[in-house]
Amino acid sequence: MSAQSGISVKTAEKLNSALPIDITAAQVQHYPELVKLLTELSQSITPEGISVQVKQELEQAEEELRHEKHSWLLQHTLYKEIEEFLIDSELRSQDVALSPDDKQFHTMLQECLTFSEIGDYLRCSPDPSCKVNLLGLTEESIHNQNPHRKNLAYLQQKLIPQIEERLADKCENLQNFQDVDNALDSSPTLAKSSQLPALMEAQKRKLEEDRQQLERLRMAKEKQFQTYYQTLLDSLHLLEELISKYRLQNQTEHDTVSAEWLVGKCDGLCLKIKLIELQILSDTYTHETTKALQQIKNTLHGAKVEAEKSKTYVTKTLQTYESLGSEFDDLVMEYQTLKEEMDNKEWALSELQKSAS
Repeated sequence: MSAQSGISVKTAEKLNSALPIDITAAQVQHYPELVKLLTELSQSITPEGISVQVKQELEQAEEELRHEKHSWLLQHTLYKEIEEFLIDSELRSQDVALSPDDKQFHTMLQECLTFSEIGDYLRCSPDPSCKVNLLGLTEESIHNQNPHRKNLAYLQQKLIPQIEERLADKCENLQNFQDVDNALDSSPTLAKSSQLPALMEAQKRKLEEDRQQLERLRMAKEKQFQTYYQTLLDSLHLLEELISKYRLQNQTEHDTVSAEWLVGKCDGLCLKIKLIELQILSDTYTHETTKALQQIKNTLHGAKVEAEKSKTYVTKTLQTYESLGSEFDDLVMEYQTLKEEMDNKEWALSELQKSAS
């Protein structure tokens, strides 16, 4: 089992390095058909995610671009150097008077450079394949208009040493700037400056290697993060299983025992309350209190019997009166009227007696 896991890990690392993917050893074991497909793709796709043929074409195009760029940089460097030479000569002429030969050389060089610059403006179309020129002019016709075309050999013979000297000085300055640690070395700097392209190329390779190393470290960091993240998920899943299997099961048993204990405690409290109730009743109703309450009960019972008898008598009397009908009501009303008149006359008689006395 461990040997199988080791093979899966190596396969995952191989696929991750050959393709821009991040596959784990567990996925390699679970999806063999996917691993087979990725292995076939790794033979025709580069780690950058492009096909091998496209990468070859891209490298060829980059090589052609590098060559063209190199040629352009050479011409551009010479052009800029001639411009600086003319500017330096112009500035020097303001401080020190130039000889007639130097003035003539400066004028001829300036005019030749101007005619050379005109040739760059003949093609107005941005399409490099277009052959239409400005006003129908050609570089040959512009060259024929140059009055100094017969003196180009003289100009080159005098200009090239000065340009070489200026470029050598700049290379020495660049070498001194680049190699600060050996700036005090007495060895010829020009010989060192000839090694400057190789030194710059080595530095570029070192920077590229550092960049690739950083990219590998970034990918390794991402893989490590994925590994830690997956490990964390697995740990959480295992923790959930442990909780559901052991914690919840024990919790159920604990709850059952707790419920039984609470039921027993509740029953004990109920019995205790009943005992307290009986104790209160026993303390409240003593033998003497019971005899007194019995006498009160008998008295109340006798009063209740007498009240019921009186109620029965009154009820029968009312029923007798109700049986007499409305004539009895008239007699009662007349009796009440006579009783009120008698009371009034007794009051008036008593008042007269008071007045007489």
